[in-house]
Amino acid sequence: MTRIKKGASAPRPSAARPARGGKPGAKPGAPAMAARPTNAPTPGGKRRAPPPRKPGPNAHTIKHEAGVTLAKFVVMESGGEMSGREAKRLLESSQCFVNGRLETFGSRVLEAGDVVELVLPERQIQKRRQAFDRDRVVYDDADLIVYDKPANLQVVPGDGKKGANLVALIKEAYPSAEPVHRIDADTSGLVIFAKNATALQALEDAFKEHTVEKRYLALVRGQPRPEGTHKSYFVKLAAGTGFERWESGSGEGAKEAITRWKLVEKVGFWGALVEVRPETGRHHQIRIHMAELGHPLLGDTRYGDRRDPVTVPRHMLHAAEIEVTHPTTGKRLRLSARIPEDFKAAIESLRRQ
Repeated sequence: MTRIKKGASAPRPSAARPARGGKPGAKPGAPAMAARPTNAPTPGGKRRAPPPRKPGPNAHTIKHEAGVTLAKFVVMESGGEMSGREAKRLLESSQCFVNGRLETFGSRVLEAGDVVELVLPERQIQKRRQAFDRDRVVYDDADLIVYDKPANLQVVPGDGKKGANLVALIKEAYPSAEPVHRIDADTSGLVIFAKNATALQALEDAFKEHTVEKRYLALVRGQPRPEGTHKSYFVKLAAGTGFERWESGSGEGAKEAITRWKLVEKVGFWGALVEVRPETGRHHQIRIHMAELGHPLLGDTRYGDRRDPVTVPRHMLHAAEIEVTHPTTGKRLRLSARIPEDFKAAIESLRRQ
C-alpha cells in the first residue's frame, strides 16, 4: 500500500491510556474496561465525539477539488487507476479520514478547507503479489515448499476476493503442489504446500493432531497483560460464498478455541506488538479472541470497532513462524518469515503517537 498523506495519524480512540486487558468473554470488538472514552455519554446524556487529529506536515487542504464527492476525489487521487466501485470499497474499509474523523461515505461533498487522509493501493505492488516470487520461498525440497505469502492475496480461489490466488502462483512453478492449510487473504506470512500425496496426508494429519506449532505477530489496540490464555467455544453466525462469521457461544456445533498470547512490546501510548500462539485452528480465531480481550487487531473491520489510533491498510496479523515435523525425514523444521514493510510502518506510526 502507498500512503497518500492528506492529514496526520488517525484519531486516538480515547483520551485515557488503554486498559491492560479486557474482560474474557466480552463480545468481539468490545473495548477494554478503562476510563470513560472521549465519545462516551456524559452525565447529561450527550455523547462527545473523539477529538480530531492535527494536520501533519504533508496535509492536503481541499481547494480546487471543492464541490466533488469524496468517492470521486479518491478516483482522482488514484490517477484514474481506481473505479468508482473500488473507491467505495476503499472508503468502507475505514481507510479515509476527513478533518481528523473517519469517513466511509463516498457521497460526502468536499468543501474548501477540508483535510483528507487516505491509503490507496499501489498498483505495482498488487502486480508483484500476482506473480511467483522466488525470494519468498523459505523452504523447498522434494516433499514440500513453504512460501511467505504477502498480504491481500487469497490462498485458494473463492475466498471472497477476486483476482490472483496463492495456489495458482505456486502451481506455476510446482504443478503438483497442494496447500496444507490456509491463512486469511489479508494475513501475511507462512503457508505450507505439499508436493506429493504422501506428504500431503502426513502434513494434514499433523495439523489435525495439533503437532504443528504456529507463532503469529499481531499489532493490537491498547496494551494487554504480559501473557495469558483465552479459551472459548465458537459458533458460526453466518456464511456465504467466500464469507463466514463466527463468535464465541455455545450449543450444537460449538467448537473449542484456545489462544495463548505474550506481550512483546508496548508500542507508543496506544498499541502493542503481541506474539500469539493458537493451540487450535478455528476460523478467525486470533482476531475474535483478541477482540474479546478488548485488544482488537489494528485494521480489523470485521471484529474490531474501527477506533484504531493509526491508519493501516489491513488487519495487522503476520504468520511469522511455523514448526512442523518433516513428512519423510522426521526432522523437526522451524521456519520463519520476515516482518512485512506495512507492519514496520504501522509500528513506527504507533511510536509517534
